[in-house]
Amino acid sequence: MLKSFDYRGVTLDGGRLRQQVEEVRAAYLRIPNDDLLKPYRLRAGKPAPGADLKGVYIGHGTFGQHLSGLARLYAATGDVACKEKAEALMAGWAECMEPDGYALQAKPIDLAPYHVEKLVGGLVDMIAYCGEKGAVDPLLRLAAWTEANLAGVEKHINDTDGNWYVLNGEWYTLAENFYRAYEVTRDARCLRLAKRFEYTDFWDRVASRSNLFDRPGWKGWYHAYSHVNSFCGAGPAYRVSGEKRYLDILKAAYSFMQEEETYATGGFGPGESLIPRRDLPATLERGASHFETQCGSWAGFKLCKYLLAFTGDARYGDWAERLLLNGVGAGIPMDPEGRVFYYSDYNLGGGVKKLISDGWPCCSGTRIELTADYHDLVFMHDDETLYAVQFAPATVEWKHKGARVQVRQQTRFPEEEATELTVRVARPREFGLAVRLPEWLAGEPKAWVDGKPVKLEAGSDHWGRIRRVWRNGETLRVALPMGFRLSRIDPAREFPAAMMRGPVVLAVRPTEGNPSREVDTKRLDAVLKPVPGQSLNYRTGKDAALLVRPFSQFSAGETYFLYLDPVRNFVRRSWEGYTFTGAWSDFGEWQTSASPGSTVQLSFSGVGVRVHGFHYDDAGMFRVEIDGKPAGTLDEYGAVRGEAAQWDFTGLSAGGHMLRLTVMDEKNPASKGRFCNLAKVEGLP
Repeated sequence: MLKSFDYRGVTLDGGRLRQQVEEVRAAYLRIPNDDLLKPYRLRAGKPAPGADLKGVYIGHGTFGQHLSGLARLYAATGDVACKEKAEALMAGWAECMEPDGYALQAKPIDLAPYHVEKLVGGLVDMIAYCGEKGAVDPLLRLAAWTEANLAGVEKHINDTDGNWYVLNGEWYTLAENFYRAYEVTRDARCLRLAKRFEYTDFWDRVASRSNLFDRPGWKGWYHAYSHVNSFCGAGPAYRVSGEKRYLDILKAAYSFMQEEETYATGGFGPGESLIPRRDLPATLERGASHFETQCGSWAGFKLCKYLLAFTGDARYGDWAERLLLNGVGAGIPMDPEGRVFYYSDYNLGGGVKKLISDGWPCCSGTRIELTADYHDLVFMHDDETLYAVQFAPATVEWKHKGARVQVRQQTRFPEEEATELTVRVARPREFGLAVRLPEWLAGEPKAWVDGKPVKLEAGSDHWGRIRRVWRNGETLRVALPMGFRLSRIDPAREFPAAMMRGPVVLAVRPTEGNPSREVDTKRLDAVLKPVPGQSLNYRTGKDAALLVRPFSQFSAGETYFLYLDPVRNFVRRSWEGYTFTGAWSDFGEWQTSASPGSTVQLSFSGVGVRVHGFHYDDAGMFRVEIDGKPAGTLDEYGAVRGEAAQWDFTGLSAGGHMLRLTVMDEKNPASKGRFCNLAKVEGLP
């Protein structure tokens, strides 16, 4: 087994990862404590100074994630400001806890398990990374409330249920943090809760390779991030129990995701759903919500870390690498109002990077945990060997049999196809260094120590090792040859396909229209010509004006084409002519809002108008006005999620008219929410 450095002893020395960490740390330290504590104080009837955080902070209960992220950042960076802020927040929150242990933002509250899971995780991290013994009492009181009030919530799901995500508040993610709570407290109640909330049915289906989707009579769906996150409950369960079945679940989960669910980027979950591989190509022709980037990357990182530790196999670092380079690492910064890069857009008709329209969503809480996690991804160790898992500029302090060893990794990867590890020791010392040998290698890796060729010992565990007596200042350099390749979303079909250089997903900046027919994907080595002075940037021989470069290098609002398909070479429709007010989220092929009073307006011609949208079991209602006069209501509720629908309003005089749709506060009594959506509007002749 390998050991993580558990956020301590690893310093990021520069590059994109360090830049993101610094941006996030500064942004989250700036949030006033009173703003974060206000909803808890209001519920407890206490004075509640501070501003209301705009957006959905209250509804998504990310407070526990702030505690967790700040605690981990303190452990990783030593920044006392992170520790002090986390301690002040925890103390203010604990003062609002009710005698029975209730400590959520409002009462009653939707999605209670969702909130509890994040609070438990935050308190565990306060204990683990800030040494905060004062977190133990509220943690155990919260556990007592959970046992008294959420017992049985996991039994309310059956095979015919329509929505495994909303129902009962993602109870199936609770196991991981209650196991972690048991590890730091040894409290029997925490262990009982961890076992109670194991997602046995889903885990066993994946471990046995049962078909998750073709189940007679089942109309449900799998919320992508939370179901992948649920697998992580098997991680500490394996640490605590040693039962092999938990390790088998983790391995099966990784295989399931790589074989069935992931795009070239490592992202997954179009429309936040797990779906059969056969349906993935069609997702590229609609929408812009192909990957819930922050939360999805977090779940992937955790799964990879558990497997790296338990199996010692370097191949489990490959997915984390793709997510670092093309997932969260390819995002754009959060703004001061808490709007984050929520969804990655892989649409065949062109994509853009943008921030979600609502501030402080669930992914804003994940973002601070996620970037803190960068420190825990780069190096691992066992008693005899230090392992370079990710190729990023970083320094690690390692205690090898009681002696201090410092290793500094210097690299410009992926712009440079190599990494260097420089050793600092007080006196010569024998130990091993190992470098992950990724699946994308385009040739045999070569190694040198201080310029002299050495042999890497490669084994079935995908590490390249060298063991020797190391002297102070010696440097191991490893060449990691990359090549061009295509990643086909359906291996049986030539297209859609994404271009890659090693683990890096490339995208095309168009000059006009869809560039899919302008790139000869069968001859990438011949047609992609490097741009001098710009690493991983290429011009094509057919159209020298086209620029091909890493997805990570595209800025907010800049159009790119990540997947290419010369047959379906359309350009995504624009929303020109539609006027939106209020809070809307752009999904590319459709817009959605759950904010009452938000409107969309446009002109049309004809004797009637047809509104296109989709039925959902959490859909809301529009109030319809034509030419300023009430024309009825439009109810989008439907038991079958994602079913296309249309609504006609007729009887108008021929000519031009104005349509206005307003999101209503009222909803169908059977609906679980108020999410209104609009696909398009057309006049009826």
